[in-house]
Amino acid sequence: MKTKFIFTNEQAAEIHEIDEVVETSCTLLIPEEYWKELHIKIELHGNLKIYFAHLLKKYEIYLKSRIVPYSSRLKTEYQAKRQNLIRKDFEPWKRDWFVMKLYRAAFNFSINKLFVLLLRLDLMDFAEVVESSVNLDFPVATGKEWVSQHGGFFQNSKIPQYERIFEFR
Repeated sequence: MKTKFIFTNEQAAEIHEIDEVVETSCTLLIPEEYWKELHIKIELHGNLKIYFAHLLKKYEIYLKSRIVPYSSRLKTEYQAKRQNLIRKDFEPWKRDWFVMKLYRAAFNFSINKLFVLLLRLDLMDFAEVVESSVNLDFPVATGKEWVSQHGGFFQNSKIPQYERIFEFR
């Protein structure tokens, strides 16, 4: 069976080398209603570059598990019109922008819509609410009192996998 490439990328690189390979200067379009809250978050984290990375890390498991809503349409979904979008220029870490592009393709949302979705989740403390309402400790017949389960996604070769770890107490 012959492999057929639909496109090639001359700047192909390992993800850990992305920062040296790709030049990125980006623009986000933020709805006016979130502008003040965004600046409060930016002040707490130091700058938009750090806050952008923080959002991607904090909501990574929710994005990868598709708990966050996504589009089932074939065309990319953009932000709603008439939101008085305000332009915010910044230079993210190239790796973060690359990851955001992957999420954009997976969710079929524009990067701006996806960023605003992450911002909204952060403003309502979505991660903290989910973590506080889910108890992963459960009794089992192991001779121990409790077993605790936790896990996360990791990249092993080409297949992303979820690893679940059990701790017996």
